[in-house]
Amino acid sequence: MRVRAPAFFAALSPGEFTRGTAERWSPAHHLHHLILSNKPVAYALTLPQDRLPLRPGDLPSREYMQVRDLYREALATGVRASGRYLPDPHGTQDALVAEYSGTLELLEHNLLMYWTDAELDAHTLVHPVLGPLSVREMLFFTLYHNEHHLKGVQASLNRTENP
Repeated sequence: MRVRAPAFFAALSPGEFTRGTAERWSPAHHLHHLILSNKPVAYALTLPQDRLPLRPGDLPSREYMQVRDLYREALATGVRASGRYLPDPHGTQDALVAEYSGTLELLEHNLLMYWTDAELDAHTLVHPVLGPLSVREMLFFTLYHNEHHLKGVQASLNRTENP
C-alpha cells in the first residue's frame, strides 16, 4: 500500500486526478480524505500509552476481515465522511501525493517506533463511526480504508489493473 497507492495517484493525468464533484469525489478528493483520516491515527500512535484507555483484557482484538466487515456494514447504513474528514483538496497533484505518502510513512514509523505487538491489543482508540477499537483494529481499519478508496477510484476510472 505504501508504494502502490501513491504511485497510482501520481500516474493519473491532471484531468483524471481532478475530475469529480463534491457529491462524486475526484481522485484528489479521495486522496485528501485519506490524508485527513491517516494523520490522526499516525498522531495517536505517538501519544503516551498511559493517556489511552485500556482495553478489557478479556476482549481480544478482531481480525482484519472482521474489522473490514464492520466498516462495510456501517457503509451499508449510509454512513459517509463528515466534519473534519470531508476533503477540500488544494495544492498540486504532486504535493497531495507526497503528503499522502508521508502519512503512510508516518503510520509505519510510529507503529514500529512506539508499539509492541502486545500493546496493540491493550489500548483503545475511538473511531468516529465504528466506536472504540483496539489500536490493532484501528490499524486494520486504516489499511482497509486506504484499500477501499484506492479500489473505488480505480473502479470509477474503469481501471482494473492492480498497481
